[in-house]
Amino acid sequence: MSEPKGFVSWADAGPRKVVDGVEVAPDRVKVYYNLQKHCLSVIDAETGLLYCHAHRVELHDAKFRVQLAGRNRVIKEKRKNVHAYIVGKCHDIGEVSKERYHLVRGKVESYDICQCEGTMWCEECVPESAEQFRHATYNPYKHDTFVDDVSGESLFKSERVVVRDRTAVGPLYNIFYIPEPKPESGRRKKSRKFENAKVLELT
Repeated sequence: MSEPKGFVSWADAGPRKVVDGVEVAPDRVKVYYNLQKHCLSVIDAETGLLYCHAHRVELHDAKFRVQLAGRNRVIKEKRKNVHAYIVGKCHDIGEVSKERYHLVRGKVESYDICQCEGTMWCEECVPESAEQFRHATYNPYKHDTFVDDVSGESLFKSERVVVRDRTAVGPLYNIFYIPEPKPESGRRKKSRKFENAKVLELT
């Protein structure tokens, strides 16, 4: 697949930060859909500069962000602009194929994520196809936050998020996330506290 003009792949990204003499990827990145190149832009969250473009990015300890001023401008002007993104720890940047890239002793090396045959994908090469993931979406005309695609519940953070463009291999969704654990209700916490008190009285 030919890439759009100006596409900067992970292998060509740079300059990278140097830690103890070794080039490393940014610790935290911002990811959003590039409206001109129809791929993902990966921004160094520390410097605000473009790091690379990609078709699939996995983030950990991620947060969903929507800039309300940009959203209001979209609604007023009926024109798209970049005002929504996901920020988190950069875990993996992949392409359309099963090939991935990582740094080994300061050098970029490629590797195949799995060796599955006879199917389009598996949970090893496309982890976001696993049942633990749910699908997220964002529509500035309907919501002021990212939301769960089914329940419509607002989303603000997730321990693991996979963002993909429309060319990536796998299920036909663009944002996958693992839901945050539901906090226990106050009533349940109270009952547990009461049970602990009874145990202490008996001992």
